[in-house]
Amino acid sequence: MLRVVMMLAALGVGAALAQQGGQSLETVTQAQEDPSILPAGEGQEETFYACTACHSTAIIRRSHFNREQWDRLMDWMTEVHGMSPLEGEERTLIVNYLTQHFGPRPAARGRNPFLN
Repeated sequence: MLRVVMMLAALGVGAALAQQGGQSLETVTQAQEDPSILPAGEGQEETFYACTACHSTAIIRRSHFNREQWDRLMDWMTEVHGMSPLEGEERTLIVNYLTQHFGPRPAARGRNPFLN
């Protein structure tokens, strides 16, 4: 649990999550989930089980990183938070899945962010 709290705090989302629903951080991070909460596709289950060993999918679902950023994040979680290293085909499968379904969002065209 300490690893989850440290990771959420490092990413700046722990307090925001807890405040949004008036729930404790522990309640928010331990919600019941199954692989179907993630988009269907090759690597869905592997990604779900590798990631939810330490945190909920909420942090994944709102992240939008490119391939290099997802790959570096795997190293960071291993080095800083003690995640079991993902290597070889498993790592490639998970990084490919995350990039495909949670890659960078396209830039909004023709939209003035100062008017919305």
